[in-house]
Amino acid sequence: MSTFRRPISPTELMYFPMRELAPPFLMQLAIEGTGGLDAEELRRAVAVASEANPGARLVREGKYWVDNGQAPAVRAVPHVLEYPALEGDPVLNSPIGPTSAATAEVLLLTADPVTVIFRVFHGVMDGMGMVMWATDVLRALRGQEPIGAADPVADEELVRKVGAPGRPALMLPRWRSALGTGRQDAGQPRHLLRHRTINATGPGAMVRVAAILADEGGPVSRIMIPVDLRRHDPELRSTGNLALPLFLDASPGVDWKQLNADKKIGLQERRELNQMEAARLSNVPPAAGKVLLRSLNWAGARLGRNLASATVSHMGRYDFEDMAVPGFTPTSVRVLPQHSVAMPLLFGLTEGGGRTELTVSARSGRGIPARLDALLDRIVTTLETEFAPSDSAAS
Repeated sequence: MSTFRRPISPTELMYFPMRELAPPFLMQLAIEGTGGLDAEELRRAVAVASEANPGARLVREGKYWVDNGQAPAVRAVPHVLEYPALEGDPVLNSPIGPTSAATAEVLLLTADPVTVIFRVFHGVMDGMGMVMWATDVLRALRGQEPIGAADPVADEELVRKVGAPGRPALMLPRWRSALGTGRQDAGQPRHLLRHRTINATGPGAMVRVAAILADEGGPVSRIMIPVDLRRHDPELRSTGNLALPLFLDASPGVDWKQLNADKKIGLQERRELNQMEAARLSNVPPAAGKVLLRSLNWAGARLGRNLASATVSHMGRYDFEDMAVPGFTPTSVRVLPQHSVAMPLLFGLTEGGGRTELTVSARSGRGIPARLDALLDRIVTTLETEFAPSDSAAS
């Protein structure tokens, strides 16, 4: 039995009520490809990779996450995802198993195109932790040794080690969404999950999207950019929650290059580290936390008052040939963000094969689906137009 054990961080504690309020509250990484995969071979690879990444085998014991030694389940389902509207997909919206204590799972969708989906409760991993685990599963399928991530460290411990330079940004429900408001009617989907493929790649995709959101919102939008804290300790190998937000405040008409410059300043000043203190202050008892989250959802949907206007996350660039395993070659990698009641929009971007994949979870309501489609149309058109060889580089 593994001895892996770590405290549940304040950030992670805030995610627990979300499983009830915004089910299934999972980050999902969908790898679509050509060829096929054998379910038993995938199960063996998941077991090998999860031994090297015990953060994929965690269950809760009081105030701690502990490794129970059981590899995440692999479910083979004869199913295909129907893009672009995914909010009604019965497989994507199903809970993970085999028991309610499980925190990670792998789906093998065997219909054409074959798709592998890594599903993770955000309380045990951040997005990059999920990617680390998934890429180790692919290594195991190739017969390679996993790189592994066995450090029992999450955000609170790392911030305590490296220090925070200042005070957190105030978390007040005052920011408008690019989609406006919409009463949530009984019997209607409370969240949307929509995908678009942008047939181009280029510099600054994340801040370009942020600039469009600011242009649609206003008078000032607050865009949350998750920052990978592993940058502060390159030797650290952990799949735990190691992301804290950097906030960019922007008015309509802002240039994406200005937003990129603001982002670089924020990173240089290490401002994301300050937000660990905000997570501690938000650690309220579970019952009170649910009431607060429901109130935040109502204020956002009905009054347009949100803790932030949107989250925009870039989850990496991928070389599909490097990811290939015997019999299966990826053709796309798409991150499917979790739903939220405290945030109106959560965007996830990936790049590969000359394309940018964009998926968004949106709080739904009256008029929201049509507005979301129009917003996504604008993002696709703008990025495909703006991405050109003459663009200056942006990190």
